[in-house]
This record gives sequence, structure tokens and C-alpha cells, in this order.
Amino acid sequence: MANESTGSEIFRLNDLSSQMGAPGGTKIWTLTFDLPGEKVNKFSKKVMGDFENKVLPTLEQMGKDGKIDALALVSGKPLNFIAGADIDMILATKSADEATELSRSGQKCLDRWEDLPFPTIAVIDGPALGGGCEISLASTAIVMSDNPAARIGLPETMLGIVPGMGGCVRLPRKVGIATALDLILTAKTLNGERAYKSGLTDAFFPKQNFEESALKWVKTNVAALKAGQRFAKAPKLGGVGGPIGTMMEKTFMGRAVMFSQARKGVLSKTKGNYPAQPAAIDVVQSTGGHFGGRIRGAARTRAMETEAKTFGKLAAGDVSKNLIKIFFLTEGVKKSKGLPTGVVADAHPVHAAAVLGAGVMGGGIAQLLADKDIPTRMKDLTNQALSLGIQSASRVFQGALKRKRITKRQYMQKLNHIAPVTDYSGFQACDVVVEAIVENMAVKKKVFQELEGQVKDTCIIASNTSSLSVSEMQTAFKKPERFVGMHFFNPVHRMPLVEVIRGKQSSNEAVSTIFQFSKQMGKTPIVVKDSPGFLVNRILGPYMNEAVFLVADGAPIPEIDKAVLKFGMPMGPLELIDEVGIDVAEKVAHVFHEAFGDRMKPADLNAKVIAAGHLGKKNSKGLYLYGPGGKERRFDPAIYTTMGATPKPGSISDEEIVERCILAMINEAAMCLDEGVVATADELDLGMIMGTGFPPFRGGLCSYADTLGAQAIVEKLKKYEAKLGLRFKPSAAILKRAQTGQKFYS
Repeated sequence: MANESTGSEIFRLNDLSSQMGAPGGTKIWTLTFDLPGEKVNKFSKKVMGDFENKVLPTLEQMGKDGKIDALALVSGKPLNFIAGADIDMILATKSADEATELSRSGQKCLDRWEDLPFPTIAVIDGPALGGGCEISLASTAIVMSDNPAARIGLPETMLGIVPGMGGCVRLPRKVGIATALDLILTAKTLNGERAYKSGLTDAFFPKQNFEESALKWVKTNVAALKAGQRFAKAPKLGGVGGPIGTMMEKTFMGRAVMFSQARKGVLSKTKGNYPAQPAAIDVVQSTGGHFGGRIRGAARTRAMETEAKTFGKLAAGDVSKNLIKIFFLTEGVKKSKGLPTGVVADAHPVHAAAVLGAGVMGGGIAQLLADKDIPTRMKDLTNQALSLGIQSASRVFQGALKRKRITKRQYMQKLNHIAPVTDYSGFQACDVVVEAIVENMAVKKKVFQELEGQVKDTCIIASNTSSLSVSEMQTAFKKPERFVGMHFFNPVHRMPLVEVIRGKQSSNEAVSTIFQFSKQMGKTPIVVKDSPGFLVNRILGPYMNEAVFLVADGAPIPEIDKAVLKFGMPMGPLELIDEVGIDVAEKVAHVFHEAFGDRMKPADLNAKVIAAGHLGKKNSKGLYLYGPGGKERRFDPAIYTTMGATPKPGSISDEEIVERCILAMINEAAMCLDEGVVATADELDLGMIMGTGFPPFRGGLCSYADTLGAQAIVEKLKKYEAKLGLRFKPSAAILKRAQTGQKFYS
């Protein structure tokens, strides 16, 4: 077997012609990308330098010498293709010009790859994201595995940038405008089957013996590949596999309508706060990208320059820097074990689990476990209650089935992972039990005393409590060290955050096990101290309470919610109260008042609403009114009479509404950090983003506070304290920051 050196330790060339028995002396080679010392392949400066200065010249010369007829790009990493560009490389750029040049250099490399005088085939059996997708698009063909680990897409807009190595230019020509915009704007990734159906890939094969099957496909189709035959299916417009048909894209007016609709959709979802999405639409439209083959020569140069300049402008902006920061926070969680630096403890593997309680939360937790193929016992007192829990889990799976995320067979298999029981049968085999019963300390303690004798000694027990003391619950156990809190947010299948609450006697093993278990369930965990409200609810408490005080002061309910929505929150604070339940919010408000004194004194309007039977979305009557299923929300001014409030439209500015709500959270956040409720500002920001939807483009609550500055925050708090009283008194924690000039991120 004749091999050729690339002069790089990262890329290897192998001649497979003889061992594959290629017809007529056809010369088939592989280029293996295997980045030393890394678990995944990514495009770093070192990689791009080797690719540009060593690999491409070697391949270009081999093409001139007639040594190669087809080249398959493969990965040397199991279950990985190319994870994308090294984000540090993007973050390190200091100006738009520097970021633009970074994009240009990547584009030029892929242009040379695209122009090689022989077919290139991307062979994908793992993530092919960002730059990994872009080099695939620059290849002659793409072959993909049906392995669940194999995903392809362009997620750059999640980082506040557009694809910068030709993705905006090449993707529409491969799959059409509608599917390309769908993938770029939503950062959606596709598995092998969906990628093939969308026209993004040219073939897909079972994961068993995938590379062998892919190379056989290359061998069989060398002549067709050389002739430029298209293997990918013609795209169906209107999104991935959508129904619209191809004529619309082929006309100028049709394309104009598509871009107009895309802009309206983006503006509706982002409220203008995320510049990457509209910028991506502009690039695709201005570069003339639509289905119909590759772009070459001067037209390609102009199109790539448009993309590069757009990439550069976005990469230098604050939104991108903030979103990249959040990306690193979530990546940090993936590597963390939930313990302080230097502390080592083994997390127990979880192969089987149980849930106590089949209510909304219990059914939701059981669904999460079943979705990850973890055999799960779900216990409640009656078969009727269990039936409701199964129905709750089933609805989530039915939604996934309807969206074609799972097959009917997978739906049945996953649902069958949940075994409903009215006793403790099977609990001895469980590695973790999650309690999700009524929020009553006496009831929980009684259940825990009963449960402890039904599980093995190594079983970790967790409570999905949202307000009760984990340390107090531990007193019910003979082995309190095995117990921690595990606070999910509702709806369980959508909200990404889990607060792992360390009680006074919780062991490192228990904390780490539940932290890792949360990740196993697809959640983002943070470890918090056992204190009233833990982290997220404690910070949200003053925020929601202040919104009710604003109503009492004359601000109309819709004006309050609109102002906060404009700031970037996913819903207004009063709509959030309806979502939580007005009765629940009132109960928590009194818990906080008891714990923290008059600075957390509840506004008295909620009690009047509850007395009138308005509980929120759950009974279709809250501060808003709701239609069947809670899907239609409308405002009825009669609620002011119920509350005893007098609205004065325009009497309180949007600026004051936002300041009063957000400053209350910042003041509380400073106290949480000083009290050690969480260890770092990173964890606090991650918790607020994942648990409340605090606008990611602002980088998190602490990041936003740093943009205001502690001194300015204190001045505003004092202004509102003079006007409104104790609840705006600057905390010692924020005063200290103002006096020393210390930032949350120092």
C-alpha cells in the first residue's frame, strides 16, 4: 500500500486502492483527520495552518500527478467527525477586521479543497458542526451514518455569528433557501436520515461497518462523482422536508417572499436582540444563494467576501462575546463533577431509577428517565394517580412522535421503560430515587422513613423540592449523607436547569451522583446551598413581587409585561406569576418574608386575586384569562377591580418598570454570592439563564450588572429606596462592590 506524507501529525493520507479492489486501477485514498491530545477534531490555528500549508499543497500536487481519483475525508476519533472551529480562536479576535480576516483564511482553504481536481467525499460518523459541516459542503459529496452521535448542521447563530467558512454561500445551493435558512437561523442539527431526506447528504448507511459501506459507495460511484452527478435529493422547500415545492424558489418574486417571511419570523422570535439571524438572511439573499449547483470564480469570491465581512462585524460585537461566554459555561458543566476544585468523589452510575409521586412533576421526571432508556419505577398511592402520570409522560412522547423526532416503535419502547406501581416492588434495584410528592415537610419525612428501608444502602435519594429545607428533611434518614435536593423546573421536559441542593449532611458522592445523573437526563445542573428559595426562586421572588407593586402603583399589567419582554425576558413577570400559579407565588412570597424580613414583604394584591378564585393558568383565570388548554391568553381589565388597583396608562415609564424589576434581582444576586448560595458568578448566570430565560444576549444577570457598574446600581437603588422603601435598600454585598470597584466578573 503506497502512502503519501502530508508533513503533518494531524492529517494522514492512506492509499486504499489495492485493498478495496477498485475497478480499472482506480486510485482511492483517505485523508484521516486526527488531532493529537484532543477528544474531538476541531479547526484551530494550528490545524488550519497545517491544512493550508501542508495538506492542500500535497493533494494539489497528487492531483496534477494523477496519483488520486477520489479522496474520502474521515475522522480518527471514534464517534466524531469535526466539532467545528476552536471557539477560543474566534473569541481571541479583537476587532471586526481581525475576525473578517479569520473568516477569509478559512474560506480560502475550503475553496482550494473544493477546487481539487478529483472528487472529495466527507464520511461522517459523528458530529459535523460548524466548520465540520462547511468542509463537508465544500466536498463533492457527503456520506453519513445513522449513528445517533452523527449530527450535521451550522449552529453558529447560537454564538451570535454567521457561518464564516462558506456555509451561508454553499448550503442554500445544496438544499435550497428555505431549508438552509431553517438550519442556519435555528442552529438545528440533523441526523443521518433527516440530512439525507433534506438533500444535505448524498447517502447514509447503518452505523454497523459504516466506514466500510461508505468507502464501497465511493468505489462504486467514482465515475459519477468525477462527472459531477448529483446524488442528494432535490430539496423540498419550506424547511427540512417541508411541503412548498420548488417553483417558488426559482422565481425572483418567490424568493423575495421567502426572505420577507424569514425576516418577519426572526423578528417575532428575537425581538431584534440577536443580530446574527437577520444578518444571515442578508448574506444568503445578497449572495444569490439558491438551489442550482456550485458557485465558482469571481461570483464565489464576491459571495465569500460578503459572508466574511458579516462574520467579522458580528464576531467583534458584545452579543457574540456574551453568547460565547454562555457556550463556555455550558461546556464547563459537561466537564464538571459538581464538586469544589480539588475535591474527589466517585459518582455512582445510574442504571435504574424510581420516582415517588405521579403528578405533573413526577410524570415529567419519569418521562425524562424513560427518554434516556433508564428503567424507571413510578410509585403513587392509587392506580388513578399512576394513570395520570403515564398520560403526562405519554403526551411528551406523542409530541416528539408528531414532530418525527422518534418513531412509533421508539415511542412504545420508551413509554414501556416506565413501570407504574403502588408499592415498593423493584426499588431494591434502583440506584437513584427522586421524590416528587406534595410540598409538605411532615408528609415528606414520613415517606422518607418508609422509603429508606426499601432501597439498597448505595441508593441515592433526592427530593424535587422547590422551597423546603433539604437539611431538615435529612433528619428523617438513618443515612442522611445519601440525601440531596434535586429541583426541576416546570415544564420538566423543556426547562434545562436542575438545582442540586447540598444539605448540611450530604456527602460528596451523593452530590456528584445527582449532578452527573442530571446531565445523564439531558439537563444543566448547578450545585446550590440549602437556603430559602435556593438560587433561582430566591432571585425571582423580588422580581415578581416588584411587578405586583408596580400594578399597585398604577402601571397597567400589559405595560409591565411588554416593557420586560422588550428588555429580553422570555415572558413578562405577571404572565410568569400566572404560569407558576398565583397561589404558589403567594405561598413562596410569605416564605421569603418570614426568612428575610420586610425587604421581602409581599405586595397584598395577589391575596385579593386568590380570594376571587383566580389561580393562574392552571384554572384559566389569573391576571390574564386563558382559553382551553391555556393556549389563548387575553387581558380583561376587570382584574383591576378584583385587585383593587387603579391603572394609570403611561404613568410609569418602561425604564422605571425594567429598573425596578431587574435591580431587585441584581441586589439579591449579590447577597446570594456573598452567602455562598452558589460558588461563582458563572454558576449564578447559568442558573438564571437556564432557569428563568434571563436574556442570553446580555450574558447573564451578573454580566449585565457589570455593564451597569456597581456604583450606578447603588445610586439607582438608593433613589428607589427613598421613593419606595426598604425593599430597595442596597445590600452590604452590592455596597462593598461599589466602594471597592469590584465587578461580579473581576
